[in-house]
Amino acid sequence: MVKPKVFINPKSGSIRITGEVEMVDADGNVLETLENPKFCGCGQSKEKPFCDGSHKGLLKKD
Repeated sequence: MVKPKVFINPKSGSIRITGEVEMVDADGNVLETLENPKFCGCGQSKEKPFCDGSHKGLLKKD
């Protein structure tokens, strides 16, 4: 099994994981398995906890 890798975008704060990851609840039950998920770090996504690219508008203002 290949270990997933985590990449954090220092500008937007988004977190991208390459590989297959299991999403689990507080009891450890697998809710779903995702491939290459990307999580919101800017707080602007309408798809939280997932990134929808909303940070791109924020980065243009810099």
